[in-house]
Amino acid sequence: MPGVSIAGIQRGKTIWVHGFGVKEDGTSQPVTAETVFEAASLSKPVFAYGVLKLVDRGKLGLDVPLTTYLPKPYIPGDQRLAKITARIVLSHRTGFPNWRDGNSLAIYFTPGERFSYSGEGYIYLQRVVEQITGKPLNTFMTETVFEPLGMSRSSYVWRPEFDALTATGHAADGKPTPVWKPMEAGAASTLNTTAKDHALFVR
Repeated sequence: MPGVSIAGIQRGKTIWVHGFGVKEDGTSQPVTAETVFEAASLSKPVFAYGVLKLVDRGKLGLDVPLTTYLPKPYIPGDQRLAKITARIVLSHRTGFPNWRDGNSLAIYFTPGERFSYSGEGYIYLQRVVEQITGKPLNTFMTETVFEPLGMSRSSYVWRPEFDALTATGHAADGKPTPVWKPMEAGAASTLNTTAKDHALFVR
């Protein structure tokens, strides 16, 4: 692990943020408090917070079928789709796989029946949020979560300034891997952020 960034929170306050090591093995570029990392699946709870803001505003019902909000079925021909609600998505009980196989998406068990981790469920809920708000996900999240919380280095899509700020991922053999620069927001996985920003969210 060439580098790491850590934020310490105590009694609801960030008391310490520090970087260790380098952004990429074989370089001398240090990790700092401003270094951006891929948040991967930590994208999900940040998105969930945005969803709950919509619930607070009365724009989305936690237990209203998501089919209510979209003009056409997300997947055709399966009546079980009407059982999926925001609550079921957020608690990973949709019946969707984690990720679809090719272009087809199927429900593998009755929604709500049991837990099964699913990024696809979050993408489905993302489409509903975009339909309700009339905004792309990153715009909605910027206005609803990032700006109010002061998360100035956070985005679900790549920003040009991240080129100079990002840490490179490394494979199991320690070799650097290509930096993923998401041009399209994905609620389940595309968040880029800093430890400092994520601490603001956690608080």
